[in-house]
Amino acid sequence: MLGTVLDRAMDVFTAALGLGCVWMGCLAVLRPRRPPEPIQGPVQVVRTWGLGFVLLGISLTAETVTLMTGGEPGWAGDVIRWVAGPLVVGSIVAAVVARRRKLHRARTVKGRRRA
Repeated sequence: MLGTVLDRAMDVFTAALGLGCVWMGCLAVLRPRRPPEPIQGPVQVVRTWGLGFVLLGISLTAETVTLMTGGEPGWAGDVIRWVAGPLVVGSIVAAVVARRRKLHRARTVKGRRRA
């Protein structure tokens, strides 16, 4: 009894988390110059991160609702694994690289050296 209640509570939490991912992704896609706190960088990187988060949230919510209703997980897990994951991770790596390049450029200009 308690296990079933906890399972349903976790499913509802996961679905809400998926909808939160969609919300954060939409903020990043629609307002790339004022992105949410987790991602900073060039506009293309922010939009890619937002698109990845939108896809992640939609597929996470779809998979959770499918499992809650007794269905079999299908395309949603594949979207997370092959599309949303690489978009999110790739955009984070690109943002880190862009931030490091910007800091490196600022140091070389401040020290009056050109590399």
